[in-house]
Amino acid sequence: MSEIKAVLFDIGNVMITWHPENLFRKVIADAERRQHFLTNVVPMSWHDKHDAGVTFAENRAQRLVDFPEFADEIHAFDNRFDEMLGDPIPETMAIIEELEAKGIPQYALTNMPQEKAEMVFSKIPAFRHMRDVIISGVEKIVKPDPRIYDIALKRLGLPAEAVFFTDDNRANIEAAKAMGFVTHLFDRPETLRPAMVDAGIL
Repeated sequence: MSEIKAVLFDIGNVMITWHPENLFRKVIADAERRQHFLTNVVPMSWHDKHDAGVTFAENRAQRLVDFPEFADEIHAFDNRFDEMLGDPIPETMAIIEELEAKGIPQYALTNMPQEKAEMVFSKIPAFRHMRDVIISGVEKIVKPDPRIYDIALKRLGLPAEAVFFTDDNRANIEAAKAMGFVTHLFDRPETLRPAMVDAGIL
């Protein structure tokens, strides 16, 4: 029998795909200008502040001053955020349904802006099976900070070694592994189920 008592999922690019390019290919036709925008105007280091609890309005204020020529595109990062989402990942959706059928408790731990969380969740059919979700934008702490994993464990009421955690970010996985979680780097959708079989969950 597995000693694992619960499964903890990341969301972006584990349950559903998310890439700013999905939106900005439509907004900025020129590939070179688009790459400049994504790299220098709205880089991931800037977006990370949304995940840490800074509002979109607050975070874009200085960008609008620094890059007035990209004002519409900067606003689109907020107003059209849903268009950065792709489809739910079928392999993960199937696994969530299978875990639910087995009665295995499932939770989510995500770096995500509080303002966008409910919208994102609404796009994921199997999300209804999550018993709780820990959102970085609410906690104002982002993975891989160990404090957000501690928050997750308190909410789950379990020790780390009783939790299987999967995430597509290697730094997040390494932090969780150091704390004792059973971990799986979500490198490709088809690797998740075999990892759960190896861990004795499925």
